Parts: sequence; C-alpha cells; structure tokens
Amino acid sequence: MSSGERGAIVPTENREPFIDVIENDKEIIAKAEMPGLDKQEIKINVTNDMLEISADTKKEEKKEEKGYIYRERRSGSYYRAISLPSPVDPDNSKATYENGVLEIKMPKTEVKKKTPLMIE
Repeated sequence: MSSGERGAIVPTENREPFIDVIENDKEIIAKAEMPGLDKQEIKINVTNDMLEISADTKKEEKKEEKGYIYRERRSGSYYRAISLPSPVDPDNSKATYENGVLEIKMPKTEVKKKTPLMIE
C-alpha cells in the first residue's frame, strides 16, 4: 500500500506490460513496454513454450528547499506470462532493455516430425 492525496491509502500499482510478439523463420521476438525500471529489477523466465516477465520497483524521491521538504515513495510491479506460438530454445535466448522497452529474442527449435506408430 502507498499513501495517496491527503494521507489516503491506495493500493500499489500492478501493471501488465504491453507486449508485441513477432515470429519469423528463425526466432520469436517479444517486445514489452516497461518504462521507469532499471534492468536489474526485471526478471525473465523462458521455457520451450512460455515467456514470463516480472519486475518489482521501489523509488524514493526527496527534495529539500527553503521552507519545505518534499518526499515521495512509490512502488509497483509488472507481471505477464504468455504462451509462445512455437517451441524455443531457452538456453540461447537473449534480452536487452533500452529506453523502457524490453526485447527478448528466442531462437526457435525444430519441431520433430510425427512418426506414425504401428500397433502390433
């Protein structure tokens, strides 16, 4: 919980980042809007068919000027889990974070052909 105007208690902010998922022949690319974070605050989990992104942030701002002190704290979290359209290789996936945009590149793995099985 965090303080709002006039001391009112308001819930902390939980956000679902907006995500674009792009698929080409070699990889799946996910781009998530997550402004105001440091890259150390972001956690990413990739499995062969799922992408999970989360972050918890706490910021404190303090200004002191003649006659008053201004201090504000805010906290929030991001969470999003999505199913991927094709199997990917989690071990060779790479992530970058720049200007509030998280980009995750996940190389696709080969889908093994189905092999018919004869009943004996």
